[in-house]
Amino acid sequence: MLAGLLLAIVIPDPAVPPRAELCLAHVNAMIAEAARETGRVAGPSWFIRSWWSERLPEEGAPGALTAEQRTALELSMSERRAADPDTYRAELRSCVDEAIEGGALP
Repeated sequence: MLAGLLLAIVIPDPAVPPRAELCLAHVNAMIAEAARETGRVAGPSWFIRSWWSERLPEEGAPGALTAEQRTALELSMSERRAADPDTYRAELRSCVDEAIEGGALP
């Protein structure tokens, strides 16, 4: 039991990416969707994306995703949205709100 607990602390659950990684993937998906739908992306979206990018763990740090894992997370966003739209919207809203409250917008 103790070994399992220690492993859970050392090895993060791949289904639950670190907050900054998840939020960056959400914001990138939001930007891509806006670009597809309207051909335009509102300026604040870029500030929010930059804010989350600055909060990513350094490469190789505990909790940091590899480039392959980050790409897989980004590609999974449409599946996450289809599987549970309410949770998806709540996560995105939470990410946007956190960035705004944290000073992402000039």
